Amino acid sequence: MASVINGTNIVLYEYDSNATYFFNGDFGGGVFDGIVCKQMSRTQEVQTSSNFTKTGAGTIASFITDAGEPGVTTIPAGTWSFSAYYSVVTAFAGAEVKYELYKYNGSVATLLFTSAITPLTTLAKTLYTTAMTVTQTTIGSTDRLLVKVIYTGLTTTNQITLYTQFTNPAQVTTTIPLGTPMGASTSCSFEASTEQVEVTSQTSAWFREFKNDITSWTVNCDGFIALSGYSYLALMQKQLNRASIDVRFSIDNDNADASGTYGYSIVSGTANITSISLSAPVEGASTYSLALQGTGAYSITGTQVIDGGSTISTSSVNSFSYTAAGGETSVTFAGAIGSACISVTRGGVEVRLIATSGVPTDENVSFNTATGVLTFATARPLEVDEFVRMIVK
Repeated sequence: MASVINGTNIVLYEYDSNATYFFNGDFGGGVFDGIVCKQMSRTQEVQTSSNFTKTGAGTIASFITDAGEPGVTTIPAGTWSFSAYYSVVTAFAGAEVKYELYKYNGSVATLLFTSAITPLTTLAKTLYTTAMTVTQTTIGSTDRLLVKVIYTGLTTTNQITLYTQFTNPAQVTTTIPLGTPMGASTSCSFEASTEQVEVTSQTSAWFREFKNDITSWTVNCDGFIALSGYSYLALMQKQLNRASIDVRFSIDNDNADASGTYGYSIVSGTANITSISLSAPVEGASTYSLALQGTGAYSITGTQVIDGGSTISTSSVNSFSYTAAGGETSVTFAGAIGSACISVTRGGVEVRLIATSGVPTDENVSFNTATGVLTFATARPLEVDEFVRMIVK
């Protein structure tokens, strides 16, 4: 048994009961069970528009979630809502679109549901909404979701265009409840306390007696670092809005010995932000500390510290840093292989776009999870003594 237990990190989540996925035509890519796909992500790519054209009936484009997404085993029943911009070249009479939803288990794509058919009503680029009725469905915890966008036009010579990204976002609002990671602390503490009510009586044999009453819990995070797509402004706004956030505290019962014998335990619950403190050192990553007050009961899931416990998945967040010699356009972080990059800062300034493939431009970067290589734009190499920090999960 481990002599001590380590809280690996606190992860904060923005809870969304109807998770939305965006169709990013410029990102991702690959062939899955013979289907050519682009990225279907909970992060919208906004830098440029990426469009797809199709002449005659058939699949316009297909999109698949990133590995590990959505990470659930049940798709709740309800209605999914697809929205996208389309235009038609010659005639819109008889031009229609629909969507097909598949699950992909790593080798086979299985059709789950087909949406209603939406007729196009004009030649010009127009936003259309399409509904898909889904019943409660069980999927594998590692299954990915795949969507085909299909043109069902009757005219074989007519050309249709599907628009994605930038000012023409294509997206689907699902029935899947998910928490979006919005930050992870580098040091944290969890404290729970139960008030005591004295019940001493004449039969107490000269000792005071108590019974348990109301329990409360708090979390304190030091050196907190924002994840991609969020910032201290988002947390400040949540405090102003009196909004609650979901908290998950991961405990490594193996004391980080990597044996996997005892697995992980997760303490999770909903909390309010009671205070936030900001810090912005020169040439360093911006950090801020949080004090959180739990509201309602917290829960404990995962393993106990006993042999034979089953391991559950966690959102373990790791940080890597590099100080440049000058002129580098790529840096290899071997310890980040197999992880997803969620934040990169250069000289304390957070990078806006982290691509998973392709050649980065301007201040953007790309990260290859298979090799652990972080690539910078050729026109913007690292400067002498420039400090780079990368956070992965």
